[in-house]
Amino acid sequence: MELLPQSREALDEYLTPAGDDLEDQLSVIESWAVKTVPECVAMSVTLLEEDLTFTFVRRTADGVDVVVPVGTSPQPAAGWHALDEDGWAALARQQAAAGIASTVSLPVVHRDRVVLGIDLYACTPHAFDDRLEDLARSLGAWRDGAVTNADLAFESRRRAEEAPQRLKERRTVEVAVGLLAARQGLDVESARAMLHSCAHQAGIEDVQAALVLLAIPDH
Repeated sequence: MELLPQSREALDEYLTPAGDDLEDQLSVIESWAVKTVPECVAMSVTLLEEDLTFTFVRRTADGVDVVVPVGTSPQPAAGWHALDEDGWAALARQQAAAGIASTVSLPVVHRDRVVLGIDLYACTPHAFDDRLEDLARSLGAWRDGAVTNADLAFESRRRAEEAPQRLKERRTVEVAVGLLAARQGLDVESARAMLHSCAHQAGIEDVQAALVLLAIPDH
């Protein structure tokens, strides 16, 4: 499988000299996932603290993704109600992206805290049956926290596609915080709190407040 172009862009933006092994770690996870479940056609890894998702997809020989995101919003069947488990399952199958027949979500826990979310997508309905133990062991994930078929619509891909813009917005905020700290003689955390407070009072996002601040000439 290969990284989405947006994931490549986000990875290049995210990497630092102290953390440039992230790409190697993602590649190891992808390799073990495919080795354990050959039917795997996509994988997303989410860094929960940073709220960043990186996605791999399988492509054909001519570079076409084998997974196609869902394009319409299906409606519940007649007689469906909120506690109808079969109805929920049927709705999830309707929402499934083309090329995806089953999924599993696995959390990775470090020091009693979930630090990674690994979502795997397969092209057959029972690809993960009887393989969860091996997957959890090879990926260092928490087996009892596994959830199946929770993302047949491949929503993690959308989050991965948004990652580059999210990183750019965070960088804008960091630059504005540094500028505010220098102008006001504040430490960084106080400047960050001030920017957030101003944004909240104005009813806008922090990045919008940051852009306003950066547009003000320094006298």
